[in-house]
Amino acid sequence: MAHAIKFHPGISLLEQHAEGTLSSDVALAVAAHIDLCPHCQRLSRDITVDMACQLEQTSVKTTATDWQDMIAAIVAEPQLPKSALSPAELAAPIRINQREFIVPRALQRLAASHGKWLQLGGIATAKLPAGNTHHVSLLYIDKGTEVPQHTHLGLEMTLVLAGKIVDENGEYVAGDLLINSPDDTHTPRTLADEDCLCLSVLSAPLQFKKGLTRLLNPLQQFFY
Repeated sequence: MAHAIKFHPGISLLEQHAEGTLSSDVALAVAAHIDLCPHCQRLSRDITVDMACQLEQTSVKTTATDWQDMIAAIVAEPQLPKSALSPAELAAPIRINQREFIVPRALQRLAASHGKWLQLGGIATAKLPAGNTHHVSLLYIDKGTEVPQHTHLGLEMTLVLAGKIVDENGEYVAGDLLINSPDDTHTPRTLADEDCLCLSVLSAPLQFKKGLTRLLNPLQQFFY
């Protein structure tokens, strides 16, 4: 039986996503969550419809040349290069640790061009070619593996793409979106019988807190 998604972006984030005012990296995490979450798909549609109705009722003063100016501006925009990847390549699964994972549609183009997997014990990361304001990567955690206790020097968004992770505050399944700030400290881990693939969006490095794991702080670049 499928597990229910319990952790969602707030209404404010969904509204900013519909408005197009989020940074591209945060918008990527929200869009991928929406792909996985029927509840947020409905909310997103409702928000978009409400915004369209408000826009329709807005009085706008125009001149005779506005339409021609808009068309000219659109035509003058540089043409974006076509993707070098075929549709089949874009939909190809992510392969790590002899496992295959299908990622949400919003992630497929970037995930198909992910960087080299870097591995430390049962944890592996692969950077995605996303924006410059956040560090965006795929995060794989093998079965029975713990990420050392840490806090955050900035924003941490973690979207579970497959499998399950748990921490001191609960358990998170595919589609759950965790948003942590510098006020949050936790120790994510996987269960003994299930690994996990996540999308990680960080605005600053992690800060390890507990015991000898503080020695990992010089290795923050592994996660960031």
